Amino acid sequence: MTDGEGSPRDPAQLDNLPGQSAIIELLRVQSQVPGRSRLASLFGISPLSVESRPWYDAAVSEIEVGDALARLGDGWVVLHALPVGSGTTDIDHVVIGPGGVFIINTKSHPGQAVWASQRAFLVSGVRHPYIRNMEYEMGRVERLLGSASGIPVEVGGILAVVAAKSITVPEKHRDVTVLSTASLVQWLLERTVVLGPTQVTAIGAAAQLATTWQPDAEPVGDKDALRERFAALRAQVRRAWRLQVAWATVLTVVGAGGFVLVTYSILLNALGALGTR
Repeated sequence: MTDGEGSPRDPAQLDNLPGQSAIIELLRVQSQVPGRSRLASLFGISPLSVESRPWYDAAVSEIEVGDALARLGDGWVVLHALPVGSGTTDIDHVVIGPGGVFIINTKSHPGQAVWASQRAFLVSGVRHPYIRNMEYEMGRVERLLGSASGIPVEVGGILAVVAAKSITVPEKHRDVTVLSTASLVQWLLERTVVLGPTQVTAIGAAAQLATTWQPDAEPVGDKDALRERFAALRAQVRRAWRLQVAWATVLTVVGAGGFVLVTYSILLNALGALGTR
């Protein structure tokens, strides 16, 4: 599998990290968040702000999907966080292999019920334009890859849902597949072979060129440093969560009643407001 790691690449080729765009925006927003007080850190107040939390969740979800795609093996080209258009839009993942060309959009909906049909995508009863947006992106990628490779390209779309309570798809879309992250790799490997090795190589080579997606895109700086900064923040978030669980457990045992837990909840909310000062 080709995924941007291992042998050196030409600078004009893409080797973006899974979740790279989300990580960059997360770190930008998080840089404006004042540090937590010692008391807030002690009680497990998250270092994330309301504004940075969605970007953190997006980055973690895209990394989870990227880790899954790393298991595809030889014969597949896998790319992440591909910038498209003139704005900050990106495609979470592109995979090219014997089963075809697919773009993957990661959707994180922890503990929620997902329902999808040919035209609709609902999360806990709330409609989202994911299907329509995916159809648009599929058409755009077909044009870009077809033009860059000189080969007619058909693109399928995958909405990879992370951590949902349930996923119900009574009517499958012809070109857009909705599935869980856990099912993603097996689904790709089970596709009927539609591309030979030569086609995969040609389309993959075109997909790896930055100019295919955004001719004037500025190269990202040190990706290792970016990865390390995210890893450090993620460690802080995980530590805060573990402390919250520990405190809740202690107070449950010691207090043996709802009053202490309610008091702790109020304290957490108060520290949440003070802890970023």
